[in-house]
Amino acid sequence: MSDSKQCPFCSRPIREDENICEECKDHMDHQYTTDFLDGNLPTQSDSEPKAESEEVVEPSIEIENEAEEIIVPVSETTTKKRSKISKGVLFLIFGSILLIIIGVIGALNIAHTRDSDERQEMFWMKCVEENTPLSYSKYLVRYPEGNFAEEAEKRIRASREAEVQAWEKLRKSSDINAFYAYLSENPKTPHLDQIRIIMDSLSWNTTLKDNTADAYKAYLENIDLGNITGSHKNEAKEKYDYLSQIVVLSGASLESLKLDLGDFFKKLSENKPKDLLKKFAPKAFYYTAEMSSTEIVATITKEYSDKKIKKVTYTLQPESILAKQDNAGVVFVELSVGKEIVYDIKKKKNDNLKQNLLLEFNSDKLVQSIKVKGSK
Repeated sequence: MSDSKQCPFCSRPIREDENICEECKDHMDHQYTTDFLDGNLPTQSDSEPKAESEEVVEPSIEIENEAEEIIVPVSETTTKKRSKISKGVLFLIFGSILLIIIGVIGALNIAHTRDSDERQEMFWMKCVEENTPLSYSKYLVRYPEGNFAEEAEKRIRASREAEVQAWEKLRKSSDINAFYAYLSENPKTPHLDQIRIIMDSLSWNTTLKDNTADAYKAYLENIDLGNITGSHKNEAKEKYDYLSQIVVLSGASLESLKLDLGDFFKKLSENKPKDLLKKFAPKAFYYTAEMSSTEIVATITKEYSDKKIKKVTYTLQPESILAKQDNAGVVFVELSVGKEIVYDIKKKKNDNLKQNLLLEFNSDKLVQSIKVKGSK
């Protein structure tokens, strides 16, 4: 056997850096597995001497070992190819799943966005229906970057400007009903406290002018409702308690009053100062001012003299009398009288007047007030 390195399959000489010859390598790459299984291994060249039986066994063992070594790399290559294929399939599957997940998430986001837009639009429509600065402010708090944020700000500014103009016009008004209407349209106006003060003043003036139990009762009820501040509450309550006890005179009481009225106007027509002085209370309100009884009689006497009046005749109209009496015995009378004025000047015609008067008699049946109805 030669000392040079030989191919383990065909025993051809090979270089030191080779494991098999080129021919066996080529054959192995294409047919090795089939040939090996069929037992058709390449034969040694006829020119090479046959080896001894003992030496032949060793190559046989080497062939088997070498064959085993060669089969392993083939199996690894196949495994690697399968591994590469499996990884590719897995990557493809994973990529598909990822795309599906992304698609689902995108669809959910779109659905959520659409649903969110619908809710926002419904909320906006509710704000528009209320149409108040407060409702639009609520929208901006909930959707500061919403689709209608700019429009909400615009409407708030417009509403505030309109409210300022309306308030400037209203504050100069003396019509309490105008303030009620304004509060109805602007219940949350920032001018609420000022409005209630103004309304209280207007309401009290009206109540004093009416000066009836019903008027004071209405004033007190408005306080309870919170419409006015009620700065005159105590006075209103006192007047209501007083006036609510006033009774209308009728029957014998009314007939007695008519006699007292007849006597008073008789003395007033006669212009007898001493007798007239006895008909007035020590302090009384005479038409336009409060005076003493002496001052009243002096005023009447002076009027006769200045206007050249000869005589004044008062004619009582009994059917016009309406009388009420309070719990202190004061009698309030509304009535109409005819008044004829005869002058001392021949060329001047007599005056015939009709007066609607308000009189008050104290408990001693003395006149403590006389004035024309409707005058302040």
